[in-house]
Amino acid sequence: MSKIRVAVIGAGLIGARHARIFHEQPESEVAAVVDVIETRAQAVAALYGAKAYTSHVAALEDDNIDAIVVATPDFLHRDPFVAALNAGKHVLVEKPLATSLEEAREMAVLADASSAVAMVNFTQRFSTDYAWIKKMIDEEEIGRPMMVTSVKFDTLYVPTVMLTWSDRTSPLFFMSSHDLDLTHWFLSAAPVEVFAHETRGVLEAKGIDAHDGLNVLIQFEGGVSTNFHSSWIYPITYPTVANGHMQIIGSEGAITYANRTRTAELCNQRGGQTIEFTGPAMATEVDGKLAGAFTNSLRHFLACILEGCEILTSPRRTLPMLEAQVAALESLRAGRPIPISQL
Repeated sequence: MSKIRVAVIGAGLIGARHARIFHEQPESEVAAVVDVIETRAQAVAALYGAKAYTSHVAALEDDNIDAIVVATPDFLHRDPFVAALNAGKHVLVEKPLATSLEEAREMAVLADASSAVAMVNFTQRFSTDYAWIKKMIDEEEIGRPMMVTSVKFDTLYVPTVMLTWSDRTSPLFFMSSHDLDLTHWFLSAAPVEVFAHETRGVLEAKGIDAHDGLNVLIQFEGGVSTNFHSSWIYPITYPTVANGHMQIIGSEGAITYANRTRTAELCNQRGGQTIEFTGPAMATEVDGKLAGAFTNSLRHFLACILEGCEILTSPRRTLPMLEAQVAALESLRAGRPIPISQL
């Protein structure tokens, strides 16, 4: 069977990673790279013998392209996603699906109606670390989950240097999307109500109209209480650009996971244990190729194209957490809890 020909839209850090991984898979090849900065598109395309474009419209006119990767900034996902599905192409879109609920719901409906495969790239679902946590929860090692706490933080480098569009997104979208999706997966439950608080001042003093961070309380079905902290004003002197941890407290135990050390602690009525995960993490180079959760996620996308399997992180399946993110922003505006049913 011929290889799946992929066009990557967005040639930044993540788009370049997509291009490399699809190039390294035996089932796919990179046919095109798109970026509004022509030299950037050309540089990535040249690595893989692909065509370079400055417009996704031009790339979609190529009948030989089978699949599209949308790796544009958070707020620019809708147009290439919709255009790709309308052109009959399979589409993999980076998280979050969108930053607008109207756009996200439109995209989910379109994906459901299409015969093409559509997937949101929630890579951490494909991590061995989080798969172990999911297994422990499903096997009731901590009883019934009752509370979840997620902490994610970036250094000031991210909103002031790495991103030129930090005022068009939020750390809740850019950073906490993964933990929101993981929590949705762990609990097998949907969000019910959202209440958010924010802090401002540090970024505004630098001319960036964005909140410094926020804390979001989300109640899930079954009375599970969760708290998501995300901020991006940590000192640039911190050893890593990003860090965080999660804790899931159940009726009969608890699990804590530390991102930086890849260490999980499980404690229940029978005692406790510490698990130190090894092997490829998100995108680890092994024998000259990238391996880990990011690669596993892209391979799931390819497998569902080739084998017709059901996408684990389809727009429809992941839409509830986008609804929670939008409800958090509405809560900041309204100063009160927002029931998801009112969106």
